[in-house]
Amino acid sequence: MALRFHDSKSTLQLIFLAVVLSPASGNFGGGGGFGGGGYTPPAPICPAFKCSAGEKPVGKVDHQLWSYGCKDSGMSFLNAASFDPNNPLGGMGKQNAPLDKCCVERDICKQTCGMTSQACHDTFQKCQKKVCKGDQNCDLQAMMSEIMSEPYEPEEEDKDAKYDPDKVKCRGYNKGQNASCTCVPTDEWQSATEGKLKSFYKKFNPEKLDSDGEIKDLADVWKKWKGKEPDMFMALATKYKAKAVEIRVKPTPAPYKPPKDYKPPKDDFKAPTPPTPPPRRSRSYDDEETSYKASSKVEDEEVVEL
Repeated sequence: MALRFHDSKSTLQLIFLAVVLSPASGNFGGGGGFGGGGYTPPAPICPAFKCSAGEKPVGKVDHQLWSYGCKDSGMSFLNAASFDPNNPLGGMGKQNAPLDKCCVERDICKQTCGMTSQACHDTFQKCQKKVCKGDQNCDLQAMMSEIMSEPYEPEEEDKDAKYDPDKVKCRGYNKGQNASCTCVPTDEWQSATEGKLKSFYKKFNPEKLDSDGEIKDLADVWKKWKGKEPDMFMALATKYKAKAVEIRVKPTPAPYKPPKDYKPPKDDFKAPTPPTPPPRRSRSYDDEETSYKASSKVEDEEVVEL
C-alpha cells in the first residue's frame, strides 16, 4: 500500500514509519534488526541525463554544489555507546557530525554530471557503514537523512498525480543532474570537459594551472581519467568540499491546502435525543417527619412481636 503525505505532519509520519516499518522490512541488516549490517536499502534505479543525437552531457562550469547535509535529520537517541554518566545528555546528536560528511558527499555525487544513481547510493552506504560501525543510533540517523534530504518542490508537486515511489526516490538525483549537466556537440565535448576542470582548479587549487592559466600535465590527466570523467570531478569536489560545497538550510514546507474544488463530506449523523426524566416530587419537612414516625412505629411493633 502506497502512502502519500501532503500536510505539515508528514515529517512526523515519515519518522514513525521509518522506525516502525523499516526494521520489519529488512532495511537494517542482520535479519531485519538495527544492529546486524547497518542501513542497507536497495539502490534506486534512476534514468541518466540524456542529450539529443550528436550531443554529449558535460558538467556546467557555473554550477554551485550545495547540500542540506544531515545535521538536522531530526532524530537522535541515547544508547550505550554514547552514554556518559557524567554528562547523561551529552551523547544526544553526537552521531550527526561524522555522518554529515556522508550526506554531503552523497549530494556531491547527485550533482556531478554523469554519475549514476547506483554509484551515489553505494557512496553513501560505504561512508555510513564506515562511520557508524554498527551503532544503532547512527544507522537510524542515516536512514532518516535519506528521507529528510530530498528537496521540497511545491511548484512541481501535482497533488492529483498517482503516487510513484520510484519517482520520489529519484527526485533528488534527477534534480541534481538536471541542474549540473548541459549538452554540447560531441566534437566539442573534450574541450568543454577541460574547460570545466580548468574552472574548478582556478577556484579551488590554482597551483594546478600554469602561468598561462592552462592545466599542468593535461596529458597525464586524460591518461588517468579517460572514460571516468564523472569519477574525476566527483573525487575533486569531495576533496575540496569544504570550499566547493555550499551548505544550505532546508526550507519548511508550507501547510497543506486542499484543492479548490474540495468539498468536505456531509455529516448526516444525529445523536439520539435522551429521554425526558420524570418530574421529581417535591417533599416537605412535614412529609419527611410523618414518614419517619410511621417507620418508627412499624419497627416498634416488630420488636414487640419478637
